[in-house]
Amino acid sequence: MARRIAYLGEPVLTLAQVAQQCRLEPDDTQVELIEQVIIPGVTAQCEAITGAAIREARYEEDWPEHYHAGRALDIGQAHTIERIERVQADGQLQVLQDAHLLHQGQRESRLEFPGGRPPGRLRIRYRAGVDLDAHPGVRNWLLMHAATAFEYRETLVSGAQLLPLPSHFLDSLLADITLPPRF
Repeated sequence: MARRIAYLGEPVLTLAQVAQQCRLEPDDTQVELIEQVIIPGVTAQCEAITGAAIREARYEEDWPEHYHAGRALDIGQAHTIERIERVQADGQLQVLQDAHLLHQGQRESRLEFPGGRPPGRLRIRYRAGVDLDAHPGVRNWLLMHAATAFEYRETLVSGAQLLPLPSHFLDSLLADITLPPRF
């Protein structure tokens, strides 16, 4: 499983885009809520649903020796291999200079080694992020979900994370009128 090392660059949505989608007046804009909760929250939701990097980020994943060349990287929308290292028995990393190609598909990116896959366990560091100009539907999804999160923030925002409140919490509000299960 790949692990995100760091986000790079700016978030995929701006405060202005979300405010426009929500049809907010300047006085109604809740900057901290939108920038620190809603935008990162809908970005994380989209990444979890798609398995693709939505915001540009650096990732690292380990390939055991049985992973073959041509295998898809764990994160979709990978576009740049930064380095490939062999993990030595003592845990030290050896940078490899072997030729490699990254074949970018619409959903997956596959790593090829024209001269054959180097032996041993490999650590691959790469960059990934969706091109929102090439995939405008993704931006629309993000904006629609950001607007929904803003509009229904009482049921979706909890602390500094964006997630639905547990259903049993919301359902408990209906307990007084909910019929018991019947056979």
